[in-house]
Amino acid sequence: MSISSFLTKKYLKSLFFPSHYRGEALPNKLVKLLSNPPGSWDLPELPELGSPLSKSGLIAESRREFTEKFMAKGCFFGVNGASGLLQSAVIALANPGEAILMPRNVHISVIKTCAMQNIIPIFFDLEFSSETGHYKPVTTNWLKNVFRKITIDKKKIVGVILVSPSYHGYTGNLDPLIDLCHQKNLPVLVDEAHGSYFLFCENLDLPKSALLSNADLVVHSLHKSLNGLTQTAALWYKGDLVNENNLIKSINLLQTTSPSSLLLSSCEESIKDWLNKKSCSKYQKRILEAKRIYKKLIEKNVPLIETQDPLKIILNTSKAGIDGFTADSFFYSNGLIAELPEMTTLTFCLGFGKHKDFANLFEKLWNKLLLNKRQFKNLKVFKSPFELVQEPEIEIGIAWRSKTRSIPFSQSLNEISGDIICPYPPGIPLLVPGERIDIDRFNWINNQSLCNKDLLNFNIRVI
Repeated sequence: MSISSFLTKKYLKSLFFPSHYRGEALPNKLVKLLSNPPGSWDLPELPELGSPLSKSGLIAESRREFTEKFMAKGCFFGVNGASGLLQSAVIALANPGEAILMPRNVHISVIKTCAMQNIIPIFFDLEFSSETGHYKPVTTNWLKNVFRKITIDKKKIVGVILVSPSYHGYTGNLDPLIDLCHQKNLPVLVDEAHGSYFLFCENLDLPKSALLSNADLVVHSLHKSLNGLTQTAALWYKGDLVNENNLIKSINLLQTTSPSSLLLSSCEESIKDWLNKKSCSKYQKRILEAKRIYKKLIEKNVPLIETQDPLKIILNTSKAGIDGFTADSFFYSNGLIAELPEMTTLTFCLGFGKHKDFANLFEKLWNKLLLNKRQFKNLKVFKSPFELVQEPEIEIGIAWRSKTRSIPFSQSLNEISGDIICPYPPGIPLLVPGERIDIDRFNWINNQSLCNKDLLNFNIRVI
C-alpha cells in the first residue's frame, strides 16, 4: 500500500489529532480553497500576501485583526507546528547560559531548544496521581514551594514555562500562578497547545484561556485544539516583560523561508471560523455533546477519568486490569482509533466532528474487550523519581554535544545521559541530556517499558 492510498483509508472512528476529524470540521472557506485545482493555492510570498513577519499584505492584516480582537500586543502564525513557536518563544526568553523554570511535563521541543542554545532547564516536579500515572495541575501553593527552593538571581532564571492544559486535559487556575511569577519580574510562557478553543468558549464553564490570564507568551496548536490543518499554530504576545524585537528575531530564526500559503490560510481561517457566531455556535454544540457523551458513559459504568477538557475521553483501562496498549490494539482492530495509549489509560480525542451513537459504540466495544480479555494484570504505577526542583548534573548543551557511546539501557545505571528519552506521543521527556540515571530513574523508566514497545530493549547514548 502506498502512502497516498493509506491516507484515504476509512476507519469507523478516527479519534486522534488533528481535531477537524478527517476534514468534517474544517472551515468552510478552507474547504472551498481545497476544492480548487490541486496546487493552485501553492503560492510563494507574493506582495499581496506578504510573509508571516511582514508589516504589509493579507497575512499582516489578519495578524493585526486578531491582535486587536484579543487585546494582545502581537499575534504570529506558525506553519511548523506549535513546536516551532514554542522554540521561538524559549529563545526569546533566554540567552545561552541563562535558565528557565519549567515543569516536568514540558514538551520535547522545549528541551531540544535548550540543548541547541545551552539554555538551562530548571525542572520542578508536579503532583502525581497514583491511579492514572498522570501529573496533576500545578497549584499556587505548589509553585510557592518551588520558588522557596530556588534563588532566582543565583540560578540566572529569566522566565517560567507552564503547561496548561496538559495533553490529557488537566488544568487549574492560571491567574494566581502568573501573578506570582510577575511579582518576581519573571515573564510566563504558557504552552496552551491543547486548549486553544478555551479562548472562544467563556460561556461553557471551561477553563480560562492563558491569553485572558495575562500570560506574556501563549502558544496555541490550531490543529490539536481548533480546526486547522496539521502544522498550524499561533503565538500570542502580551505585556512588557518580553522584548518584542527578540521575539521577532527568534521567530525569524526558526521559521521556514518558504512558508506554505495553504497552511497560512488555515491559520487565518481556523481562528476566523471561531469568531463567526454561527460556526462558533456549531462547535460549542459539539463541546456540549462531548460532555453528554462523558456523562452517558459514566452512567453505563465505563471507567472514565474526568479532566477539564471535555473533548478528551480517557478510559481508565487499569480498572479492569488491562494496560492501555493492549486496549489500544483491540480498539484499533475494531476500527476505533485512539490518540494515546499509556500503561493504565487510553486517551481518545473527539475533536469537532459529529459523534452520533458514539457512546453506545464505545460501551459495546469496551464490554467486548472485557469478555475477550481473560488474563488481567495487576498494574502498578511508579511515582516519578524527581526532586521538587532539579536541574541536569551537566549543562544540557554541553551534554548534548559531548562525545557519547551507545549502550543498552539495561547497562546504563549511574551513567549520565547524552540522549533525550521521550515516547511520542505525548512527547514528554523521561530523561534529558546531562541527567544521571540513578537507581530510582532507572527503575521508573524500566517500569514504563513494561507495556510500551518503544521503550523495550532500547539503547541510550551516555557520556
